[in-house]
Amino acid sequence: MSAAKSTSKPGLQRVAKNLHRRGNSYEFRKVIPPYARAAFGGITAYWKSFGDVSLREAEHCAAECRRYCDRKIAEAANKPDPTARLASFKPGGHVPDRGEIDRAVRAWVLDREQSAAGGVLDRDAMRQRVRDLALIAEVTPAHLREDRRGSLLSVGWTAEHIAASHHWVLPPDGPLADYLRDRVGRAERELALRVKAELNYEDRPAPTHPMFDPAAFADDKTVVIAPKRLPVPIMDMFEGYVAERQPGPKTIKKWRPALASLIAHLGHDDAARVTPDDIVAWKDALLRPVEGEAVRGAATVRDGYLGGAKTVFGWGKDNRKIESNPVAGITVRVPRRIKNRSLQGFSPAEAKVVLRAALAIDCRADTSYGAFSRRWLPWLCAYTGARVTEMAQLRRQDVQRSEEGIWYVRVLPEAGSTKDRLARDVVLHPHLLEQGFIDAIASRSGPLFFDPTRKRAGSTGNTQAQKAGQRVADWVRSLGITDKELQPNHGWRHAFVTHARRRIDGDMRRAFVGHSGTDVHSRYGNVTLEDMFNVLKDYPRYDV
Repeated sequence: MSAAKSTSKPGLQRVAKNLHRRGNSYEFRKVIPPYARAAFGGITAYWKSFGDVSLREAEHCAAECRRYCDRKIAEAANKPDPTARLASFKPGGHVPDRGEIDRAVRAWVLDREQSAAGGVLDRDAMRQRVRDLALIAEVTPAHLREDRRGSLLSVGWTAEHIAASHHWVLPPDGPLADYLRDRVGRAERELALRVKAELNYEDRPAPTHPMFDPAAFADDKTVVIAPKRLPVPIMDMFEGYVAERQPGPKTIKKWRPALASLIAHLGHDDAARVTPDDIVAWKDALLRPVEGEAVRGAATVRDGYLGGAKTVFGWGKDNRKIESNPVAGITVRVPRRIKNRSLQGFSPAEAKVVLRAALAIDCRADTSYGAFSRRWLPWLCAYTGARVTEMAQLRRQDVQRSEEGIWYVRVLPEAGSTKDRLARDVVLHPHLLEQGFIDAIASRSGPLFFDPTRKRAGSTGNTQAQKAGQRVADWVRSLGITDKELQPNHGWRHAFVTHARRRIDGDMRRAFVGHSGTDVHSRYGNVTLEDMFNVLKDYPRYDV
């Protein structure tokens, strides 16, 4: 691929047709002609961000966007669909297999032969017809398929006629269209030899190709033609799954390019045609090293690719879109990871480094959201055991005080991502209050750790809260916490549970960190703020 070219927009580089890169994010951009803008809601350019994905995945996603735009633009101009390789764009059409093409071409030969035999010609006309057929019979199928100007036969027209009469959807330059033209070219030559022999009162010549053996024509009479079915587009099935199950934006961002990768590998977009062998071949292709690209890990292929496809195809089967789930039972063996670190959370020394650095940040001198995040997110995670995104998405109104005077934070699904979409209240440790957390947020409104006005239009990837957490993680690494087996944010969650095991019972621990219960009983009732506050008073302080 050629080197990226700069565009007129700052920071935007063109890497392929309609595909651009800004930083680590890939974007699709296509200018919409004036006559088609009404079909796109009046916009002058169609734009979509794919986020931080590989170049190959971005190219797959861009191809899907390009086909969508081309189809809408063609419809607006009342022109044929240029993306006809996807059968779903032509209601009632279907993609044939090679056996169906052979049978249709043989039927065409019989029909044309009967029409030619039924005609009445005078002697001169018959002689001229024999001479024409003799010339045609000498032409090879390769020459017939070229369909050049001045050729005796128009193979392309015949192929288009057969495809249209059977309601086939074929890519103009795809392998099935080439196969059809090849078969039509052979059929034209076969027909010429047959009619020539008939006009000369000769015996029928030997077949020019095995597909014209008498046995093949006889077998066609015994074939039971299954009812034509409409294709089941994989992406349409994915959109149906998203509409019903409503997964999180992160899941949608991860699974869409994975399914686009499957479509690119298959060469079609019909879920009903996908077989387990297709999935195994796709899996092998994903695991195969590609020059110039990072090697995908077995866990990435298992969870990010096969996992998404298995769920979406399972939804399609449950909703009677397809008969079976071709991904079921297919997985990737992931080697057990070698761990040289026995401690999952922060060690006391590591915790001291991070929390001391956070405590030293002066948010009055640096009023940025980044400084505020580095100052308070590590401490909040350390004393609540919460996921960093749950704390990073907190809004000013989510920090509340009970009637008993207990300060706590509300982790709410409406604010962003929460496990199982459940809300919970978490009491704030007295040490956080002594450090002035309540005073620090008193003058703020809305989200505490990011600026909502800086959200990029059309972005469906990582949320601003997730990005805030990632920036804190990068900062923790910059402090010298470089052990790759320690997660710079999630390590607080492990550390909290470790310390809490000696002082807080199981149900109470789960109430803090948001873990699901192990039985039905644990899902009954609630843990009160007063109970949480009483046990949290005994939770050890971090002395930095």
